[in-house]
Amino acid sequence: MLRAGPFSDERVIRLANRRFVALYFDLDTRGAAGDADARKFVVAARKDLKGSAVGTPPVLFMTPDGEVVGEVDNYASTETLLKKMHAVLDKCPAFAKPARDEREDDPDAVFDLGRYERAADLYAKAGLMLGAARAARMLARWDDMEKALAAVQEADLADDVAVERAHRHWADRAFEKLRDALKDVPSTSNRYTEARYYLGLAHFHLDARDEALKVWKETIKACSQDPWIYRADWAYCDVKDGSKGAYSSADPGSSCLGRIGYMGRKNPDLKR
Repeated sequence: MLRAGPFSDERVIRLANRRFVALYFDLDTRGAAGDADARKFVVAARKDLKGSAVGTPPVLFMTPDGEVVGEVDNYASTETLLKKMHAVLDKCPAFAKPARDEREDDPDAVFDLGRYERAADLYAKAGLMLGAARAARMLARWDDMEKALAAVQEADLADDVAVERAHRHWADRAFEKLRDALKDVPSTSNRYTEARYYLGLAHFHLDARDEALKVWKETIKACSQDPWIYRADWAYCDVKDGSKGAYSSADPGSSCLGRIGYMGRKNPDLKR
């Protein structure tokens, strides 16, 4: 759920990489993601996670010394997780210091920290108009985004421009425009899996359920796993199994990634 949900969100990923050290492991050391040392470190601080029949654990924020300085439920929304991440940084300023080579006027660093207005200005001053457009998109300033995209001159950024513009169609619930904007993004594009995820959503919200499932399944099977693949698999499972209420939202074997399914929240992008 974490990798398909909040940790598939660009804002979470960039902030986590900028100010945190993210560790993913299974408390059960017998699994492929099992890590005995990580388990020992965590259960020393949280004795309630020591048992053999522990429920789904939360996301823990810990210092290198093993102090738990924050946590959030495994099924939390992206906005809840982002709010907690910033709260932890405010609570622990010693761990929120810039990296040695990080400059105050580095637009990427400013963007990663969620300071989008400042990032947009820095990108524009540096002539990095795609970055300026992306920062404007984060602020839902669509006219500013369009102005920045119109200034992108590099031919090799055409796919990026198409995908950035598609985010406006998604925000406007203009699903036909969304579909048309993304249908020709090539598999060689670095935004391909993102484009395919939203193309599937366009089909789904245009009541072309089978076409949505086809787009997601083909993409998941053909591409390396990344945040958009995890999110596509989550959407695929939710759409395929509908409103079944069970321990898992998907029947065994229904996940394109070979998972049992996704517990907890439904994919919010499927909400009509």
